[in-house]
Amino acid sequence: MGDKLLNQIDDASFRALFDLYWKPLVAFCQHHIKDDEIAMDIVQDIFHSLWRRRDGLQIETRMEYYLFRAARIKVSDYYREKFKRENQNHCLSENFCERINNTEETILFRDLDHFVDGLVNRLPCRCKQVYTLSRNSGLSIPEIAEQLEISEKTVEAHLTKALRFLKTYLH
Repeated sequence: MGDKLLNQIDDASFRALFDLYWKPLVAFCQHHIKDDEIAMDIVQDIFHSLWRRRDGLQIETRMEYYLFRAARIKVSDYYREKFKRENQNHCLSENFCERINNTEETILFRDLDHFVDGLVNRLPCRCKQVYTLSRNSGLSIPEIAEQLEISEKTVEAHLTKALRFLKTYLH
């Protein structure tokens, strides 16, 4: 199911998505937010929204990509709201407030994105193409193989190489 496009969600497909992605999405959010309860709330909101919009849903990418993109957006929203609350509290207690657009966490998150982009740019050309099509465009391995006119095994090898390279620098 992770590689399929899905435009209609019934009880069974929703349960399958939930079972497949609940834990990885919670782990992703926990990693970025460092609060288990908030991470679970975010993932619950994602699935609640998915269920609420199930009849009119038009998803043009793989569900895995769609769900993790939703999680990234929710994490960013969390930090934006957290900053607003902290900033409002500071304004009330100090009677002085200078508006700042980004929290330190958001800046660090953007710095990390920029750092990852820099690492991706250091990958060999074909490896970089495969990684970008997979992670940024949300294409499946067969779709990448077809687009680049290479075998699926070659796509998998390039993805493995790219992820190993990124993991080395990110840990």
